[in-house]
Amino acid sequence: MIEKLKKKLWKVDGMDFIDNPSDSKGVFQLKYGKQLIGILTYEDSQWTFKYSDEFKTKKGLNPIIDFPDPDKVYINKQLWPFFASRIPSLNQPFQLRKINKANIKQDDSVGLLRLFGSETITNPFILLAL
Repeated sequence: MIEKLKKKLWKVDGMDFIDNPSDSKGVFQLKYGKQLIGILTYEDSQWTFKYSDEFKTKKGLNPIIDFPDPDKVYINKQLWPFFASRIPSLNQPFQLRKINKANIKQDDSVGLLRLFGSETITNPFILLAL
């Protein structure tokens, strides 16, 4: 019961693809201004997020609420909502045209994050695809 509830709450509205990430690989830098906060990677069907050494040694910076322990390496099969919220709903025709023009599959969360993920109105961080 708790797992079903967790799965329902975990998803960002209109983002059912999150359960089925692609087999592609991806590496992203999460930045706040010029400060490197951490690295997000997708490889071998799992997402990994870890804080940078630069972030861990910098005074006055607080961890992201979804990733409270700066020394932990976070691993998950699903893309965390903190990052998934950067991808717009796939129900929008304009966004679908953009996805098709970029030749990205709708279930390719790595490709969608590369296409849409750099900035969002939900937080001040920048996500750069490497």
